[in-house]
Amino acid sequence: MSPRFLAHVNQDGHIVPAFPERVARFVGKDVWISTHEGPSPGLRSSDANRYYWGVVVRAISEETGNDPETVHFGLKREAVRLGVLDPEYILLGGEMLEAEPTTRVDSEAFSRYVAWIVDWARTKLDVHIEDQS
Repeated sequence: MSPRFLAHVNQDGHIVPAFPERVARFVGKDVWISTHEGPSPGLRSSDANRYYWGVVVRAISEETGNDPETVHFGLKREAVRLGVLDPEYILLGGEMLEAEPTTRVDSEAFSRYVAWIVDWARTKLDVHIEDQS
């Protein structure tokens, strides 16, 4: 599994993640970094990503007491189980491993996924998440 996250390099040359909670599990670990000028064509926008992490995941995290990464992975698993997202796998050394289904999903499928989460949060948790504007 290779997590991706938006970050920038500050004037001191330090990598600063846009959403620090996404990298909390890597504190004290060595990581490999690859750089891209922007998201791959067809993938979700930075605005959609900010809404997902900063509004949707944050609201569910605050309601449940789970950290944002746990909420993110739990929602993805449930979405794959229910067919909201297609499963994605990688073959590594003859073993099939679960990959990140939301990392490479196109913007239309990502919008459907986020709408499903907003509806799920409203019906299952009674959490009303503001629309993306």
